[in-house]
Amino acid sequence: MYIVIVGAGGIGQRLAEIALKDKHNVIIIDKNQEKCEAVARKTDAIVINADATKEETLEESEIKKADVLVTTTGDDAVNLMVVSLAKNKGVKSLISIVNNEESKPMFMEKGVKIVKSPDIVMAEHLYKSITHPTVEDYMNVGEHVEIFRIPIPENSKLSGKTIKNIGLPHKSLIVAIERDHKFIIPTEDVEVYAGDKLTVLAHKDQVDKVVKLLTGG
Repeated sequence: MYIVIVGAGGIGQRLAEIALKDKHNVIIIDKNQEKCEAVARKTDAIVINADATKEETLEESEIKKADVLVTTTGDDAVNLMVVSLAKNKGVKSLISIVNNEESKPMFMEKGVKIVKSPDIVMAEHLYKSITHPTVEDYMNVGEHVEIFRIPIPENSKLSGKTIKNIGLPHKSLIVAIERDHKFIIPTEDVEVYAGDKLTVLAHKDQVDKVVKLLTGG
C-alpha cells in the first residue's frame, strides 16, 4: 500500500514504523523540521518537511497514488483541511485522529474514519483503573458497549458454575475464557473456575453489575 501520514509526532512515527515493517510505502508530512529529521533518522519513510494543508505539499507526496491518508496531528482544523484536500484529489480511504468530540460530525460528513484522540483513550483507561481496579484490559466498542477482561478470584462462589448459571445481567456476554494460557470460546454450558480470565462484552449501564458479580464485590 501507498500510505501518506500527516504528523511526525509519536503516533505518526510509530504508525510509520509498523507500516514499513509490513513492507508498505510510507510518506510522512510535517512542517516541524526537528520532527522530520528525527523520523528520517529512525525510519526508511520518505519525509516531507512542509505544510500538509497546502495543495502543493500533497502534490509533492504524490497523493493521487495514495491508498490511504492518515492525519495524526493534535489540531482538528488541520486534520480536517488535509482530509478535505485529499478527498478532492481522489483518495478513497481517509483516517483521522479527532481530538474534540464536537469535531466528529464534520469528519463523518466527509466519510472519514475517526480514531479517538490517544489522550482521551488514556484518560478513559486510567479512570477505569480507578473505578474497577480488577479489570485488566478495557476498550470502548462504539458509544454504548465496553469489552474488558477480568479474572475470577480465588475462592470465588462462581467457580465450577456454568455460564448459564452464573446469572449474568441482561445485555452482557462472556465471549472468551483464558485458562492455563489457552483460549476457550465458551457456550452457556462451559464452566468457569477461579483463575480464569474472562473477556466480557457488556452494555455500559451493566458494567458495574458484571464486575461486582464476577469479583464477588
